[in-house]
Amino acid sequence: MFVVCLIIFVCVYLFHTSLGKNYSRLLFDILVIIVCILSFALCSRSIFRGLRLQHEFANFFQAHYRQGVSLWERMEFINGWYLLLIISDILTVTGTVMKIGIESKNLASYDVCSILLGTSTLLVWVGVIRYLSFFQKYNILIVTMRVALPNVIRFCCCVAVIYLGYCFCGWIVLGPYHVKFRSLSMVSECLFSLINGDDMFATFSEMQQNNYLVWLFSQVYLYTFISLFIYMVLSLFIALITGSYETIKHQNTGNKQVTALYTFIAECKDSPNSGKFRGTGSSACSLFCCCCCSKRLSVVEEEDDLVVN
Repeated sequence: MFVVCLIIFVCVYLFHTSLGKNYSRLLFDILVIIVCILSFALCSRSIFRGLRLQHEFANFFQAHYRQGVSLWERMEFINGWYLLLIISDILTVTGTVMKIGIESKNLASYDVCSILLGTSTLLVWVGVIRYLSFFQKYNILIVTMRVALPNVIRFCCCVAVIYLGYCFCGWIVLGPYHVKFRSLSMVSECLFSLINGDDMFATFSEMQQNNYLVWLFSQVYLYTFISLFIYMVLSLFIALITGSYETIKHQNTGNKQVTALYTFIAECKDSPNSGKFRGTGSSACSLFCCCCCSKRLSVVEEEDDLVVN
């Protein structure tokens, strides 16, 4: 990833400064495309194998334990960083191809090209956080986001309904009387600025007082919106993230909650040289076969002990 980001930086630098010749920039573009295609193929293969393993595990769990596998346990088989890399590779290849077309005077959509390359570079730098996750003290941000994400998404869905209600209400009632409420997008920008404490006095003072009833409605509208979203919604949002952080701290100091997936994996006590794991040439045995065979062998040993006794 870091190599791809460095190559993109060099390409943009050569493109803007014109220090290199056309064939050198083209060579860099081709190298970027090759690296990204290779990265895309490897990540796609890993995602595909993860999905196959997920399907195998779900079938095995259903057949031997009569239990279903939850969605979050299924997501353990899919590496989100690989999905991030796949999206970044697609954007990089598309943007690089468009860049070649722009330099050859066949395309003129420089804005789209810059958006694609800029977004892909952002995703690459975000992916660098993955390497910090190997250190426990640096992994706190990623773990907190992963734990808080389900509750945050549910909370945002509920808040979005109220936010859209205020947007439509302000657009319909205050649109003819306030410049910041002339369009739905402007209303959304104005309300989002109010949530962050920007332009509060200007929003109040720019309200026309030609109609006393509408002015009175605007005061009630703005006061209720600011009070609800600043004092309640933002506080609850911060509390959700803080609660997830406290949960992680308690898990690090106390007993961790182990899912059924990790409990099942922990039951396999065989060493890699035991011969029960799948080799390079076999395809009929896997980790699940290892755990199943171990249980069968333990049952047989118990029966033998009973017979001897």
